[in-house]
Amino acid sequence: MSLTILLLPLCLCNLFSLLAVSDARITKRTVAPPQTLVIPVSLDENQVYSVMVNMSSNPSPQSFSFALTTSTALTTVAGANCDSCGGVPSYNPSISSSVQQLPQSQNVSTMNGVASGTVVRENCGLLQSNGSAWAYPNQTIIVANQSSSFFSPGVSGTIGMGLTPFTDSPAANWLARNPAQPVFSYGIALDPPSPSNSSGSGGELHWLQPDESFFEGDVAWKPMLAANASIPSNVSSWFVEMDAWSVTGPSEFNISQSGTQLLTVLDPFYGNIVFPQGAARSIYDNIPGASKHSTSAFAHAWKLPCDSKFRLTVTFGTFSTSLDQSTLVVKQADGVCVGVLQEWIDQTATEYLFGSPFIAVLYLIFSYSQSGDGTMGVAARAAKSNKLTAGAIAGVVLGTIAVVALIVIAGVLLYLAWQRRTKPPHVRKPSKTDITPFTDISSDSRTSRQQYTTYGSQLGLLESPSAPGSPNWATTLLSEGGSPNSNTFPGGTTYNESHNSQQYYRTEQNSSVSVLQQQLDSPPPYAIPNGPSPVPLIPLRKNRRGS
Repeated sequence: MSLTILLLPLCLCNLFSLLAVSDARITKRTVAPPQTLVIPVSLDENQVYSVMVNMSSNPSPQSFSFALTTSTALTTVAGANCDSCGGVPSYNPSISSSVQQLPQSQNVSTMNGVASGTVVRENCGLLQSNGSAWAYPNQTIIVANQSSSFFSPGVSGTIGMGLTPFTDSPAANWLARNPAQPVFSYGIALDPPSPSNSSGSGGELHWLQPDESFFEGDVAWKPMLAANASIPSNVSSWFVEMDAWSVTGPSEFNISQSGTQLLTVLDPFYGNIVFPQGAARSIYDNIPGASKHSTSAFAHAWKLPCDSKFRLTVTFGTFSTSLDQSTLVVKQADGVCVGVLQEWIDQTATEYLFGSPFIAVLYLIFSYSQSGDGTMGVAARAAKSNKLTAGAIAGVVLGTIAVVALIVIAGVLLYLAWQRRTKPPHVRKPSKTDITPFTDISSDSRTSRQQYTTYGSQLGLLESPSAPGSPNWATTLLSEGGSPNSNTFPGGTTYNESHNSQQYYRTEQNSSVSVLQQQLDSPPPYAIPNGPSPVPLIPLRKNRRGS
C-alpha cells in the first residue's frame, strides 16, 4: 500500500509531462499558415525579371527595381557613390532615418559580374499587387560602391531568395520574427520571356505561401544542397539533383543522361539553359546546320536553322516536363536563330543551369525551415494559372466599364433623338370635347353641289347612325382664306374652297363610303340634304355645349 502511494505522484508527474509534450506538438501542428501575398513581377527590355522594393522608413521611401535571383541569399543595391554601377538609380543611406551602418564590407558575384561595398541593415518593403508593401525590417544589404557588369540598365540591385548565406536572407529575417512558423515558402509563376524583347508583366511571386491554384498534380520535392569546395562557387550557392534529361529530334536521334549526379540550379536571373560542354555538343552535332555563334561571360551559344525541330525533356523525381523548338530556338533581331540551350565556357564545369525560359513552363516552390534547411519543389503549371495578372485584370475591367458607358450614352442619345422625331413640340392630346377636324378631301370634278347646314341645333338629327334613309356621306372641312387640311379618310374627296369669314363642312351624296355607317370618331358637322340654309359654325370649347 505504501509503495502504491509513493509511486502515485511519480505516475501523475509522467502523465502530466506526456500531456504537455502532446499539447506542444498539437499546438505546433495547428499554427495557421501565413496568407499568400501576391508580388507582381515585371519584365524589362533586357528580359530581366524584377520586383519593386522600398528602402527606409521615411514618409517617402527610396524605391528601386530589384532583379530576382535564387543563386544567393544576399541582397545588393547600387550606392549613391558608385561610379561604375552603370548609372542606375542608386540608394543614398545618408537620407534614410532607419539605416544601420555595419562595420564590414562584402562582395557578391554572379556569372555575369561582381559588386562590392559596405553592409547596412535597412527597413524594406516588397511591393504587393494591391499597392501596399510587405515590410521586412533590419534586412542585411550590400551597398555597392563599385561593380563590374553586375547591374542591368534601370535595375538597381538584386533581391537574394536563395539558400545561403541563410542568416542574411529575407527568409531568415521573417522566421526570426515568426518563431512559431515552421517554414518560409514562396512560389514562382513566371510569364514566358518576350520574343520581341519588349517589357511588360513577368508573372507573380506568391510570397509566404504558394498558390495551389497555379499548379496541378503532385509536387516533386528535392533537397537543396549547399555548395562545397568541389562545386564552382560562381555558379550558385546551392544545387539540387536532376534525375534525368533527354533530347530527341529528326532522324530518330535520342541523347539522354541519367543515373549519375546531375547537379542543377534553377534561377530566373539567367535567360538561358546551360549544359556541360560534352552534353551540349552531343545535342548540336545531331542538328543539321548548327554551329558555334557567340560567347557570353560564361557560356557559348549555338546558331542553327530557324526551322530546326527537337525536344528537351527534364525529370526531377516523379515530375517531368518538356520544351520544344518554340522555346529552345529564338530568332534574333538580325534574323539569326540561336539556341537557348548553351554550353559552359569552362570545360570542367559539370553542373546544369535552368534559367527563366525553363522556369516559365512550370511552378517552382522554395521552402526554408527554421534551421536553414532548404527544399525545392517543381510541379506542372495549371492551365488556369495562365489567368490575367492584377494589372491586366484592372485594365480589362476598366476597359469593359468604358465600353458599357459608351453603349449606355449612345443608347440615351438615340432614345432622345427618337423622342424628338416621334413627339414634335407643341402637340397636345385632344380632349373628349374638342372637335377633331376631318381629314382633307381631294378636289372633285362633279358640278352638282349640295347646300350647307350648320352644326348646332340640327345635331340631334344625325346623332343616331341607324336612322332610316341615311345617305352615303363625304365630308370636307373648308377653312377661311385657304385650302383644307391635307389628310384624307376612306371614301372622301378633296376640295379647295374658301369662304369669307366662317368655317363650313361640305357634304356630298353618292359617296362610295357611308360615314355614318362607319361610326366616325369625331363629331360630324354634316350637311342635311334639302335642309335649311347654313349658318356660321359655333366653335365648341371644353365644358361647353353647342346651342
